[in-house]
Amino acid sequence: MIKIIIIEDEQAAFKHLKNILDVEYQNTFDFLGTADNVKDGVQLIKKTNPDLIFLDIQIVEGTAFDILDHFNDTVNFEIIFTSGFIDYKEKAMEYFAFYFLNKPVQKDQLKIVVDRYLTKKSAFDLEKYIVFKNQIETEKKTIALPLNNGGYTIINLEDLIYCEADGSYTTYYTKNNKKYISSNNLKKVELLLSNTYFYRIHRSVLLNLKHISQYNVNGKIILSNNKTVAVSARKRKGFIKILKLMNYTID
Repeated sequence: MIKIIIIEDEQAAFKHLKNILDVEYQNTFDFLGTADNVKDGVQLIKKTNPDLIFLDIQIVEGTAFDILDHFNDTVNFEIIFTSGFIDYKEKAMEYFAFYFLNKPVQKDQLKIVVDRYLTKKSAFDLEKYIVFKNQIETEKKTIALPLNNGGYTIINLEDLIYCEADGSYTTYYTKNNKKYISSNNLKKVELLLSNTYFYRIHRSVLLNLKHISQYNVNGKIILSNNKTVAVSARKRKGFIKILKLMNYTID
């Protein structure tokens, strides 16, 4: 039998989901326990080593990502996310990152998702998780850029096309054809944007993957502002993997 746990902070939602699973998959799943917060969720996973987790995105004391980040590349289970936030579902399905159930869970919807899992029985994919997490966490996020005059300018991450190193400074290029120079070096900027949709393509450029208009296998990228940049040879393999996860077509 397939070992499962449920991490859900709404008791009514937990009982509803558990009841459907008990009726529809009584000889398929071995239910090992439940948790409603980040700490207990992490402990439950370590204790039970489940095959499949039904995981609410927003729970007590944090989110599903706070739990999953404890495991990094050691994860050997699959996830079916549950959430009442429709935007999350759209992002999940857009990138085919994970199975997803929109709350309140409907029996027909659950059966479709679970049957799909039973057919594939795929394991957790770290790269897909990173893409999915970053897509959600960057939604409507802004960044405060420290300027040389001591002030700050606030811009939406979606509007930032790429960042370019200039010695110990960084120049930021936006889609409205403006540029800003800050006293942060590119390494600090990369750390600041580590949970976002930005990727360091070589030592001088950190770009927003959403602003790629074209990529060719010779490593040349054309951005949405018609700027051409190149991916370094050592970064190319990982870069192509990310593009494929985002459903880009590679020429």
